[in-house]
Amino acid sequence: MCPREDGFRRSPDGDTAEIRPLAASDAPQGYTDAYAAAHGSFGLVPAAYVFLIAGDRVLLQRRANTDYYDGWWAASAAGHVDPGEPVHATAAREALEEIGVGIDPDDLEPLTAMHRTAPSRRRVDQRLDVFFACPRWTGEPALQERTASELAWFDLGALPERLVHHERFVLDGWRDGTLSPVSAFGFAAGAGAAAPDAEPAPEAGPGLDPALPHEVAYGTASARDIRELIDFWARAGENDSRPSDTPEAVERLLARDAASLIVARVDGRVVGTVIAGYDGWRAHLSRLAVAPEQRRRGIGRELLRRAEARLAAFGVTRFDAMVLAHNDLGRSLWSSLGYAEQDDWRRWVRSAR
Repeated sequence: MCPREDGFRRSPDGDTAEIRPLAASDAPQGYTDAYAAAHGSFGLVPAAYVFLIAGDRVLLQRRANTDYYDGWWAASAAGHVDPGEPVHATAAREALEEIGVGIDPDDLEPLTAMHRTAPSRRRVDQRLDVFFACPRWTGEPALQERTASELAWFDLGALPERLVHHERFVLDGWRDGTLSPVSAFGFAAGAGAAAPDAEPAPEAGPGLDPALPHEVAYGTASARDIRELIDFWARAGENDSRPSDTPEAVERLLARDAASLIVARVDGRVVGTVIAGYDGWRAHLSRLAVAPEQRRRGIGRELLRRAEARLAAFGVTRFDAMVLAHNDLGRSLWSSLGYAEQDDWRRWVRSAR
């Protein structure tokens, strides 16, 4: 339910017949001109996003004619909050203006409030995005504006590859049960924040490869994948100088933090993995592997983008990974994504047995 915003106070017993105006001393205050002059350099651009949901499907629109992520899929409707407008009302207004459906603000289900930035750090890139899911509406969704070229329903488990980065972060987290009520995006280097005013280029960071085949599906692992993961790492992983993987070890990982093990699948088979681990102090990326026959298709980049986005949501400011010195393919990938080798560090190990 939306909170009351009419400046009135109910009587202690909640009797609506005794609603009375707030006393002048209790009324919300505006900032003085002097305060504004001293603190007015701070600012966030507020926006509301709404995803129409039908069962396990979500309605998305393909952006067009905006100079921002044109050709990419995005929320059912979204837009900036007008001055004096509650964010719930913004979501309902944008849904009516963009896709012609009526929404009762009370039917909006909050997903997350996202504090978002981009590498440029310009004022326009400092954002506060409020995301809602909506399972009920009136009317048939249809495009009403030139800012989109297509509407389509997608399964939450098979989202399109070219989906706006921070919106994918929300839908993936919501589907997987890892989305926080308050989230951050783009603050850590390489966290997947896209260029602010143009379609993101894959070579600019760990973004999506436009040529990535649509049959690649991404998600997290479960206990039924353990045997396949063991076999996959034996074939595609870095196996030098480390103990063999065991089903028991993978089972412990899944029991502790199942969302940390991100997998790519083609026709239901595991073709790529990465583990995005976080112990509350440090973030570590491990088991980045892609099946040899599936390499050079952007799968590794997309796995890392998802891993970094997950870790960035915890407030992580630096990612690290271990790469074998003779793994030229791996070293090339990590380098292309902005990772640099640290010559002044050495890894020290001792067997637990």
